[in-house]
Amino acid sequence: MLKGSDEFKVWGLEVAEKIRREYKLANGLYADSIDAGKKSGPAFNWGVGVWLSALNAAAKADPAWKKDLKAFVEGTRVYWNSKGPVPGYDVLPGPKDVDRYYDDNQWMVMVLVDAADTLGDKQVLGWAEDTLKYVLSGEDDKLGGGIYWHEPKKTSKNTCSNGPAAAACLSVYSKTRKREYLLKARELYAWTKKNLQDPGDRLFWDSINLSGRVDKTKYSYNTALMIRTAAELGRITGEQRYKDEAEQMEAASEKRWVDPATGAIKDGGRFAHLLLESWTFASTPARQEVARKALRWVHDNCRTPEGLYGPQFNRVPTPGKTKFELIDQASAARAFFMAP
Repeated sequence: MLKGSDEFKVWGLEVAEKIRREYKLANGLYADSIDAGKKSGPAFNWGVGVWLSALNAAAKADPAWKKDLKAFVEGTRVYWNSKGPVPGYDVLPGPKDVDRYYDDNQWMVMVLVDAADTLGDKQVLGWAEDTLKYVLSGEDDKLGGGIYWHEPKKTSKNTCSNGPAAAACLSVYSKTRKREYLLKARELYAWTKKNLQDPGDRLFWDSINLSGRVDKTKYSYNTALMIRTAAELGRITGEQRYKDEAEQMEAASEKRWVDPATGAIKDGGRFAHLLLESWTFASTPARQEVARKALRWVHDNCRTPEGLYGPQFNRVPTPGKTKFELIDQASAARAFFMAP
């Protein structure tokens, strides 16, 4: 029996192969869902970003996947909407009217930096930096700064469009060493803490609208990207306060989202896989074991006999369920690959 990370790598490759076999479309894109085996149209960009992150990890685990990674990175250019004021990735392939989300593009920045490194492709790194320019165009001085969530409807500034933006800045900084990206990461991190962190438990609320009303819903991925950013800022700058904040948020996230009875993560997989990954940036050995236990629970309980994963990382799929989304399969694959 395989042990440790080898076990998780095998599981990740199994899910990746199932995605390639059952979700890939004739044009090289991937379906957003399958329903009783029938494929939908192309995936929305959020799912594209998660699948690209899983493909990156697959290619690192098994170089035979590099061909698929390269083909899909290039294929996703059909999502690039060149319309002004600043081009960026749209929710669906074009040509079409602009319907761009800043958070979708932040995930694309990070996966493109990762892909550029995996493939040794400078052009892909250039695409990542172009995408970051779009991301940063979503900031203005209302509410003292911060990046909006949705370009056509600038009504809120969300943790999911600011924590990942800071992380995206650090991803590009790590390859270009352009100081403005490090400074912007620090600025966005500070803005998000000031405006959207719950001072009671150190976790993060969802969003703030332009009148200053805060939506206090908490999703695990919001805290996850702030953990990642704090840990990376601590590593880059050497400042102890960032390292301390990462550990404090990590401990709080474990308390909030880990079910003490089962060890499962009490959230949707599309959010929870990012929390588990964030723990690899800052976690203690004890928390790494918590993550491994949660991933074993996912593998043993969150899939059908056919090997398709449901949307939650702490529940069995609904009996009789026939529709399964790409983002949920890709989230499971990415989580397995990134096991500490």
